[in-house]
Amino acid sequence: MSEPLARRLADALETSALAKRFDLQAESFLARRAGDPAAREASPLALRGLARVLASSAEFARYLAHRPALFERIARAGPGALEARACALEAEPAPDSSDLELFLDNLRLLRRDETAFAACLDLAGAVPFEDVSEFLSRIAETCVRWSLRAAEAHTGGHELAGALAVVGMGKIAGRRLTYASDLDVVFLYDGSARERELELAAPRIAQRLIHYLGTMTAAGVAYAVDSRLRPSGGRGALVTTHAAFEDYQCRQAATWEHLALMRSRELTGSAEGQRVLERTRERVLGAGRSAWSEVADMRARVETQRGRAAEGRIPFKTGTGGLMEVEFLATGARLERGDRAQLTGLPAIAAMLRATAPGPACEALLADYAFLRRLEARVRWVHGRALEQFDPADPLAESVAELVEPGLALPGLLEQIAGARERIRAAYQRVIGAGSIGALTPA
Repeated sequence: MSEPLARRLADALETSALAKRFDLQAESFLARRAGDPAAREASPLALRGLARVLASSAEFARYLAHRPALFERIARAGPGALEARACALEAEPAPDSSDLELFLDNLRLLRRDETAFAACLDLAGAVPFEDVSEFLSRIAETCVRWSLRAAEAHTGGHELAGALAVVGMGKIAGRRLTYASDLDVVFLYDGSARERELELAAPRIAQRLIHYLGTMTAAGVAYAVDSRLRPSGGRGALVTTHAAFEDYQCRQAATWEHLALMRSRELTGSAEGQRVLERTRERVLGAGRSAWSEVADMRARVETQRGRAAEGRIPFKTGTGGLMEVEFLATGARLERGDRAQLTGLPAIAAMLRATAPGPACEALLADYAFLRRLEARVRWVHGRALEQFDPADPLAESVAELVEPGLALPGLLEQIAGARERIRAAYQRVIGAGSIGALTPA
């Protein structure tokens, strides 16, 4: 019974680098799911994505074997399925959390289900990776929203609903999460209303939210949560009042904290949190200021601490010409341009650069940035965890190359990585040398 499905999946891989991994990793899935109606109904596009998922991730190959409803959804999925699914989840109220153990397991299963669903469309080439990245971010936002409602209910009842704002920083703020991403968050509340009650309850709500997302259960972990970008870092209070946050950012925050502020957005909770962020950003930005010498110093420290290549590995995130250099350019440019750069929509890196340095050079830089983001996603996918370096000697390196671009061999991937990093580094050095983002848009 399994032979027809096995053959169709194997044929979908053709002679790619993934084919030799398929037989071993797909065995459990085929044993359990080959007789499902979905096995007969799956479209060629769904089969292509499913085959590439099974061959490239042992973890999800095992997981899919036990999720018949998910297999059925994958079999029917088309290019518009991600948007439809995200909208449906965003419209759902938070589920009942009175059985907390069941609630936590369901959060984890939701993330794993939707990650597998997105990966099948992603690796099939059915949707652009940026759409997948947005979808993964919206799933994370749903989990944060549900966890906040549960934390409020288990802390002091529904009278605390909307008291605390959960602010996303970095990738989640721009809806640019990838596989195995964690969540950078800050917690804000209005200290002027219900002051004593909230002063006691707000930290407990925040602690419970972190616990609900990050604690290991039988279903795994939903998301690791990092709250160290709050005022004064890990030494500061877990939650901050609106007034204290604004005062800190405008009077005490270091330049690196202002750069982080450029990539922030309220995810859920009190709507006042977003207004506080926008007002604070307006004050920090003002008429603009050059921070490029400080950016260069910060970048050099990161490269020294985290960007050194180890044993022939390629540090595509923190190393020379890595993702972080483009991110420093985008946030540094916002500080330089100040309120002259009108940013609409989400605070994503591409949006910030297009608002501050539009033109062909910007688009070329963003194309290289998108390529390295896709590399990062593939490395994380095949390893099942967050990694900042690519090892060409890794047994999975050929699989990464195939997932970055079908038919791409490892030497070709290495050549593309080297070219992208060289061009990013050159753009970064032009801006730092000139002390202005204007170096990307010469007259």
